Amino acid sequence: MAKELITKNLGSGIVTVPSDAELIPQQAAQDSLGWISTDGQIELCRGRLLVGAEETATGFVKGQGWGYKADGTPVHFRKVNTKIQYYNTATSLWVDIVTGLTASAEYTFSPYQSLAGTFIFATGLDGIYKIHTANPGSFSSMFDSTKNYKGKSIIVTSRMIMWDLANDTTGLRGSYIDAQNSTVYTTVTAEATGAATSGTLAFKGAGATRTCFGVTITITATGQVFTDNYLGVLTGSLGGTGTINYTTGAWTLTTSSAGTAAYQWENTNAKGVTDFSKSATRLAGEGFIIRQDEGGDAIQQVLVAPDNSLVSLKKYSAYQLTIDATDLIFSNLVFRKNLGLLYWRSAVSTSKGIIFMDTANVDKPQLTILQKNITGDNLEPATLASQFDFSSYIWDACAMGTFGEFVVFSGRTSNSTINNKLFFYNVRKFTVDILPYGAKTITNSEGYLYIGDVLTDNVYNILSGFDDDGDIITNYWISNDERYGSESLKKVKRLRFKGLITRDQSLQVWISYDGDTWQQVGTVLGNGTYVDFSNTYTIGSSGIGSAVIGGEQDTVEGNTYLAEIKVSGTKFRKRKIKLVAGGLGYVSVNMMDDFNVRFFQQKLPARYRSKQNVSVSGLLTNQ
Repeated sequence: MAKELITKNLGSGIVTVPSDAELIPQQAAQDSLGWISTDGQIELCRGRLLVGAEETATGFVKGQGWGYKADGTPVHFRKVNTKIQYYNTATSLWVDIVTGLTASAEYTFSPYQSLAGTFIFATGLDGIYKIHTANPGSFSSMFDSTKNYKGKSIIVTSRMIMWDLANDTTGLRGSYIDAQNSTVYTTVTAEATGAATSGTLAFKGAGATRTCFGVTITITATGQVFTDNYLGVLTGSLGGTGTINYTTGAWTLTTSSAGTAAYQWENTNAKGVTDFSKSATRLAGEGFIIRQDEGGDAIQQVLVAPDNSLVSLKKYSAYQLTIDATDLIFSNLVFRKNLGLLYWRSAVSTSKGIIFMDTANVDKPQLTILQKNITGDNLEPATLASQFDFSSYIWDACAMGTFGEFVVFSGRTSNSTINNKLFFYNVRKFTVDILPYGAKTITNSEGYLYIGDVLTDNVYNILSGFDDDGDIITNYWISNDERYGSESLKKVKRLRFKGLITRDQSLQVWISYDGDTWQQVGTVLGNGTYVDFSNTYTIGSSGIGSAVIGGEQDTVEGNTYLAEIKVSGTKFRKRKIKLVAGGLGYVSVNMMDDFNVRFFQQKLPARYRSKQNVSVSGLLTNQ
């Protein structure tokens, strides 16, 4: 008996539950590395591109984040070794901002925008550092033991939330709510600037934690008014130009005539987002301290839930903090036990809920979401990706982020001491894929994904380009153990593959029968005669995510292939196929067909027929 064609569409990700690969769907892989599942197909993942100059010292990236200028331009920040740096896109170099920090300390980066400007706050073991994104090379050290603390933080609804203090791992602290008015802003008018072409505004001399905004300088003799554009540029009404550093107060002009300056300044340590103080009887909008001591386990991460409450994920439990509209009534409850995090970066807020790697049961880690109960307002945990066995990996340094419709998180195999795998969970398709990259931090901006390295102080833009920083991308894709629904022995005469491929790429096809060794049966070449060069498709270098896939500056041209490979193999009960991209470039597979499948009698495969008629005891056989 023969079946002429058995067609498989692909794109169901990796399925490891059940563990028997004979039982997983035809469209899924039992194992894969470097391939991404999309709608109806798999494609080789994009590569990895170093951001800035290569760092050779050993270590790892200890913090990464993005701030945004007033016009929306992103600014990339990181913490490596003893430094906080920003990436200068003009020079393609990382530039030191803060130095002399504790080398091992990990930092959070919280962007914040108010009427006073656009900022990012870097916080950690050494202090609080306020950086204006228009002048990223300057900073204000905001730590004041009478006003604030040192720890990890986020900024929510104009208030900084801080946890993980060196001397308090179970307390949650909140700052003043930034009023963004004359309560915290001071107005200066008619400040003399002198006749020089540069100078420093007086506000800074009276307080190192102050920053300015809304600057205008008027030249007395000509009446020319230089106006601040909130990007650090002063534009004159008569054509002159200048600059202003909002952190230091330093200004420059193209004219040297005497004039006056008008501006406002703020000090966030005075009723702002870095002021955690409160009255003896706390008033609305002031700072607070909330105890979350039950169990004694440390607060690992604090995130915003879909109901706008604050969820503190600890090692073995979770607290939920709700503050009412008056900012006077606090509900602080342990709402779940027996869930938690091994590592503080292994959770992320999404539009659907808080997703995290639940490691409270170390023997059975689970990708979990805290989401609103559909019948009420309570948060309920639900397991994600139940088709994948996460216990095969170790999550003690798991970092997590989002990218388009994916939740991205890192882990490691048992034979590695550092994260060496990157996992992509598709929240729409519920699929899991694995990439060959290790990540200590994960961030995204403008449709691009960035990871901090696990061995060096380097940051990489991943899923970018078609090579792994110059090398071929490590990859393989292994199908299910295919039986075609029958215990009969079979033979397959031909295999057919369809997808897109670029000229310099190749796709190796390997087969294993009944668990035997792999044997290569063919290769699909990007310049083969089965490639349709009459229709060319533009393939963007950025791949999946929110960035445009086609039409980018760095693109390649791909073509449809429909290749048939003749197979001369033994009779088998089951077989699996392995695909390996062997070159540089793009390749996808959207159809894998078994053509002319022939069925024979129901017998054991030849390699299992060496001994028969096993005795009841199992000790005797009939040769």
